[in-house]
Amino acid sequence: MSDSVLARMAVKTREQQFVNVLQSEFEFSHAVAQEVLAAAQEVLLPGSNGESVRHKPGQISQIVAAVQAPHGRPLADSEMVEVVWTVDAGPEDAEVHRKLGREALRQARILRLTGEAVEQGGLATEEDLAQALQVDPRTIRRDIRALRADGHLIPTRGKVKGIGRGQSHKVVIVELYLHRHTYEDIQRRTRHSLAAIKRYVTWFGRVVLLQQRGLTEGEMAFMLGISTGLVHQYVELLARCQGAEEQAVVEDLVARLSGERGARGEGKGGSRR
Repeated sequence: MSDSVLARMAVKTREQQFVNVLQSEFEFSHAVAQEVLAAAQEVLLPGSNGESVRHKPGQISQIVAAVQAPHGRPLADSEMVEVVWTVDAGPEDAEVHRKLGREALRQARILRLTGEAVEQGGLATEEDLAQALQVDPRTIRRDIRALRADGHLIPTRGKVKGIGRGQSHKVVIVELYLHRHTYEDIQRRTRHSLAAIKRYVTWFGRVVLLQQRGLTEGEMAFMLGISTGLVHQYVELLARCQGAEEQAVVEDLVARLSGERGARGEGKGGSRR
């Protein structure tokens, strides 16, 4: 699709309508409105509190093995959970497809689906992913090999025995940012949209700010509308990134976020510099 078609599609989404309301009725800048939208999407993710809710466009329900189900046991005898998967993220997926191609989009979806499964207490099989993405399991296996070769954790049933020490793709993205990779380079490496990359970096920066104020990980998770597990991984990342260059990037990010509240009309470009 052309850029003009993608732009017209983006304007028609519920997300854009929400952003328009924040800007017109609450006088939020475009940047702040986008961050409020991202926080609302995370907090209101269907199934995050175990309630039965209507799926958003692009989402499906999937039955997968529970994280705590013992390995080595047939799936038919294992504990299962129902998770909500975002198979199509709308404009963000369209951007990845336009810039990086079909294979990169499929790999981005694998990262998202496996991450969503874990956040909701499940572990998907390669067959689960193949069914959701309507491709052959061999294609999924090839994509997973490519993603793991790039350093991504792909928690799938039968390939991992526990995931507690794993690092989510969100943390991988922030670590690349701390090593001064541009947003475009991070996008190419991780197959994510620029909006998603900036969202994960912003969450990390806000975790740093809240930690400096003495909040617990649970309090930070509640305030930011993200999981305690992700907050913990961000805190661990900050603790191990103590080099002068990394600390300089963290300080710059915190200073920028601290000064954003008074900003008006400041959009974010496609490049970090």
